[in-house]
Parts: sequence; C-alpha cells; structure tokens
Amino acid sequence: MWKRIAIVGATAVIVGGAGTAAFAASGTAAPTPSPASTSAASNQSAGTPKAQDGRRDGANRLRRTVHATWVTENKKTKTFTMHDAIRGLVAAVSPTSITVRAADNLTETFVVSSATKVHTRALKTGASISDVKAGDPVFVGGTGTTTLTAVRIIDAKK
Repeated sequence: MWKRIAIVGATAVIVGGAGTAAFAASGTAAPTPSPASTSAASNQSAGTPKAQDGRRDGANRLRRTVHATWVTENKKTKTFTMHDAIRGLVAAVSPTSITVRAADNLTETFVVSSATKVHTRALKTGASISDVKAGDPVFVGGTGTTTLTAVRIIDAKK
C-alpha cells in the first residue's frame, strides 16, 4: 500500500514539476535566488543520500510534501480533473467531512462520501471515517475545484 502511495505521490511531484516548468515557460519572471540561499540549498542537497537509480530522491521529496494540487487529463474523454492532497493533523472530523491543517497552517476541508477509502496503521483492514480522530496525523487525497471530495484518507497514527 505504501509503495502505491509513493508511486502516486511521485507522479504528483512529476506532474507538479511539469506544471511549474510550463508556468515558467509562459514568460512570468521568476525571482533570482540570492547567493546565500543558493549555497544553503547546495549544502543541503550534498548531505542528502541519493540512491543510484534516483527513486529514493523522489520518495524523500514526497515525504516532505505538505500539500499539492495538480491536474490530469483523461485521454479518452479529453476532460481534466483537479487533484488535491494534504498531509497534516486532523483539525475536525465528522461522518461527512474532514478538515486537515498542514505544517504551514493551510487548512483544507474535504467532503467524505461512501466512496472514500480510509486506511489506518492500527487497523490494517476495515477502517472507516469513524476510526479517524482529531489530532491524528493524516494524508488526504481528493478531487474537485470549489468543493474538495476525499478519495483516500490515510491515518498514520500508530
């Protein structure tokens, strides 16, 4: 299961990187980093262990991701879907919604439906939204533009 999450997250990072590249190519000026921030970034990456095949680097980025938004295209129908993900602590939870506060204090509320899949570390199978409590560390992934609908909730509390 965690491998699948890592693959989905790595895909999100790749898609997000492509979106950033497209945004940068659109002619919007990007701020020039100061020499101090450039050297700090290079020193930080020098101390990070890298796998020979590059997979560990993507997994490490995914573990540090706080929240993300990306868009995918359905090749058959030519429609687009907006995806949203957040990692943080549950601020509020009910049978129909979950509110998560990320480390940077961004708060997002997702609608919980019967189609929402809930996973917990404590219960390997058969978890439901009633097993998720306020204060639990969670990852929530969903879709939507104005109203976010949770597709998957992963409660990481042991």
